[in-house]
Amino acid sequence: MRTELAGYCGVDSGQIMVIDPCYAFMDAFDDTSGNYRNVCNISLGDDGYGEFPLPANGYHDSIGVVTSSGYGDGRYPVFVDVNDDGRVVELRIPFDGIRHDDLVVMQNWEEEEGLI
Repeated sequence: MRTELAGYCGVDSGQIMVIDPCYAFMDAFDDTSGNYRNVCNISLGDDGYGEFPLPANGYHDSIGVVTSSGYGDGRYPVFVDVNDDGRVVELRIPFDGIRHDDLVVMQNWEEEEGLI
């Protein structure tokens, strides 16, 4: 098993979602204003996280997860754990500090990309 830096996610609304892109982008020409409101109600609720439907798209079952980013807006690293078969088996977004092992992975990635 190895850890890789998948990239970074920008947060400008203090929340982040995990969802299949086919659900997120299928409604480019439809009015889906109710979807954003539903997602915000969950991430701004008592727990600050939870599953969500997209009723404005016709999906009344939970199809994604939303959470507050804990510390608000920013740019957060996204790490994946990859098994020996090359399959992603875990996705991790640290909002409050980065583990030392992840920091090493992040620095190696940025060096390879010529960013540092």
